[in-house]
This record gives sequence, structure tokens and C-alpha cells, in this order.
Amino acid sequence: MKDMNVREILVDAVTETIESMAFMELLPSDRISPYDESLIRLRVEILINAPFPGEIRLVLPRRLAVPFAKNMYSLEAEEVTDSIIEDVLGEIVNIIAGRLMADILPDDQTFQLGLPLVGPDAFLETEASSLVIEFDAEGLPFWVILFGDGFQSTT
Repeated sequence: MKDMNVREILVDAVTETIESMAFMELLPSDRISPYDESLIRLRVEILINAPFPGEIRLVLPRRLAVPFAKNMYSLEAEEVTDSIIEDVLGEIVNIIAGRLMADILPDDQTFQLGLPLVGPDAFLETEASSLVIEFDAEGLPFWVILFGDGFQSTT
């Protein structure tokens, strides 16, 4: 593995992806907000199959997913369907995962990703994670969670 700080690489991958695709600014936070039952959250996850087992998960309020879709597909709010939200979130997690893996692995190392899965999130599961980063997007929390020992930072 490359000499790296996984947190910095992940922050760059997430902020650059969201800013370039959804045209929204994300600011990383040094804290994790308390659980808020009033937020209807979505979870999108993608498995890392090789070179090590892992998972990248995004958790965000549904009302943040709507402007992502509006901005990416130039839609009005009433045109955004659950299917469009799933497509948008799947595309975002796939790009973040690809960027992260390409940046943490040696240049000649390949990686294999699973297919994105999108669904509701009942609670923010962070106990078994290797890394959790909260971002602020237009006043709403947005979490990125890595699972797997391969994500342990070497710096």
C-alpha cells in the first residue's frame, strides 16, 4: 500500500465527487452529530471484494439526496423519484469508492467493487467501522463510513 492518510484521501474523494457531480459544497467535521430521529436517512453501500474485504457506506438525510439528484440531472424537485435517487446515490458511491481505492493502492494494484445497494438507514452504525467522517452539506449531516482492516491508515 501507498504511504497514506486514509482520512485525507477519503475527504478529498468525497468532497471533490459531490462538488463536481452534485454542485454542492461539503465541509468535513471533527465530530459526529447525535442521532436525530427526525431525519429520514438513506444508506448506500458498496462492497470492496479485492484486494481486501471492505465496505464503503454513505448515510445521508433523504432531503439531501433530492438536491443531489436535482443538480446532477437538472430536474425540478417534483421530478425526483426514488428510482432517480437510487441511481444518483449508486453513482456517487461508485465514484467515491473507485477514487479512494485508486489513491490508496499501488499504481499496479487492481481492485474489485461490488454493486451499490441503496435503502433506508434505521440507525447510524459506526461501532465496527475503521473510519467515520461526518460532513456538513447545506446544514445537513452526511456520513461516510469505511469498514475493513485494509483501510487502516499507515500515517
